[in-house]
Amino acid sequence: MATEFLRTARRIVWKMRPPALALGGGGARGFAHIGVLQELDRHSLPIRSVTGTSMGAIVGAMYACLGSGDAVRERWREALARDLLPSPPQSSHSRSTEVQKHPLLQAARRFRNRLVVSFALHQPSMLDGTSIAEAVEFLLPDVHIEDLPIRFSAVAVDLDTGESVTLDAGPLRTAVKASGAIPGVLPAVEINGRQLVDGGVISEIPVREAHGAYRPVFAVDVSMDLGERSENDIALNTMMRTQTMTAAVVRQDQLRSARWILRPEVGHATWSDWDLFEEMVETGAKAMRAWLGILDT
Repeated sequence: MATEFLRTARRIVWKMRPPALALGGGGARGFAHIGVLQELDRHSLPIRSVTGTSMGAIVGAMYACLGSGDAVRERWREALARDLLPSPPQSSHSRSTEVQKHPLLQAARRFRNRLVVSFALHQPSMLDGTSIAEAVEFLLPDVHIEDLPIRFSAVAVDLDTGESVTLDAGPLRTAVKASGAIPGVLPAVEINGRQLVDGGVISEIPVREAHGAYRPVFAVDVSMDLGERSENDIALNTMMRTQTMTAAVVRQDQLRSARWILRPEVGHATWSDWDLFEEMVETGAKAMRAWLGILDT
C-alpha cells in the first residue's frame, strides 16, 4: 500500500512540477533512454527540458527535434539498418566460454590489444570521426539548438581546461558530436575556439547541468557494471577497470542532487553493442513502467 501511494504521489508531483531530464552517456546502453521517453509520452508526463551527455545527448536531441519517443525509435531503426555505426565483432559477453578460451582467439585478442595500444601512442585519435559524423547527420536535422521546440542542451568538456561546457545554443549537430567525442577514440570538436570532448569525462550523468533554472531533475543512469575481474587480465583491461571504478565514485556524487534516479538494467552491455538495440529500448521502457507502478501485462 505504501509503495503504491508513493508511485501515485510521484506521478502527481511530476505533473504539477515537470522535471528536467538528465540522460547519461553509455553508448549502446543509451538506447534505454528511448524506452524511457516512450513511456513518458504514453502516460502524458511532460518535461521542462532535456540535457544529455554523449549518447544521452544524441537521444535527447532527437527527442527535442521529433517530439516523440516513438519517432526517435523509428529513426534509430533506420540508422542501424543502414549500418551507419561501426559494427564490432560479436560481443565477448555473448560468446560461449569455450570459444573465449580457444588459444587462437586468445592470441588474436592479445595481438589486437597490442595494435590498439601502439596506434593510440602515435595518433591523436583512433578514429577520424567520419562514421559518427555521418550517423549524426542522418539522425539530426541541420538546425540550431535555440530553435528547438523542447529546451535542450548537450554537455562536453574543454580538453584544455577540464571545464564542463553546457552547449545550449548554436548548431545542434556540432554540439552533439562534441558531447560524444570520446577522448583518444574520436577527435575533439572545436566550438568557439575551444577543443571539446565527451562530457562523460567528468559528467557522465549531467544532473548539475540539467538543474539550471529548472528543478527537480529526473536522472537516467545507463552506466556499465564493473563486472568480475579475471586473474589473467592484461594491463589495458586493468587500467580500464580502474577508470570504471573512478567514474562510479564521481557518478554517485553527481546523482546526489537528482530528485529521482532511474537505473535500467543495461550494465551488462558494452558501449558498441548496437545489435542489442531492441533489448536496450525495452529494458528502459520496463524500468520506467516499474517506476510509475504500471505492471507489465
